[in-house]
Amino acid sequence: MKQSQLVRQLKSLRELKPSDNWVSFTKERIFAAEPELIGLRAGLLSFFPVFRYKLALAPIISVLVLIGLFGFTQNTIPGDFLFSVKKMTENAQVTFSSNVEKPKTQLKLANRRLEELTRIAEGNQARNLDPAIKEFQSNIVQAAKDLAAFDINVTSSDPLVIKELVAETKKLTENKEKVESVLGTIIGDTGELDNAILQIEKQTAAYLIAELEKSTLSEKKAQLLIQARDDFNAGNYATSLEKIWILFNKN
Repeated sequence: MKQSQLVRQLKSLRELKPSDNWVSFTKERIFAAEPELIGLRAGLLSFFPVFRYKLALAPIISVLVLIGLFGFTQNTIPGDFLFSVKKMTENAQVTFSSNVEKPKTQLKLANRRLEELTRIAEGNQARNLDPAIKEFQSNIVQAAKDLAAFDINVTSSDPLVIKELVAETKKLTENKEKVESVLGTIIGDTGELDNAILQIEKQTAAYLIAELEKSTLSEKKAQLLIQARDDFNAGNYATSLEKIWILFNKN
């Protein structure tokens, strides 16, 4: 096709006009789509508030799930799948304890391990036995270290702190003997722990006897102090402390 012919045909096309029917049909098609778009936008707007509401609830639901999980794990024992979660909370408890409270916290955890060992023995849960013994041994080793680092000068003026430590250690010894009797085996050496608590008893008794000797005491209290000093000199530090605590509580 020649160029001149192409130009003439394009000019003739420009002069063409669409029929009125075609114009009306096309307009209806265009405007009919708009209500559909409006409906779609309305649907999306009605969905997003619900979506935002669900997002706002998500943190609350997560917290509730965690609380339920931690509550459930408190009944787990060493060797159970979720015991690691329980141990994580215990480690956090130790971490946030003061230096004065740490030894007592470790002793309480060791006593908790013994309670778990009792449950294991009673339930004949053989697969949990070895993990539980290892956890107990780990706790008493750490308790001994914390007691060895214990600053007696910070707490010696408060005999109650030492009394609680001695009580937890005594409870530990008694529980350990019961568990070993049931299992028929030694579950751990507490020699280092016993030595640490002995040193604390000795230092505390020495400090408190020296303080009481500076005080003016009644005749009965003076006699009790003499007995406490005699016990101390004989190496009976726990007995000496018992008498000292009586002295502090006497009116």
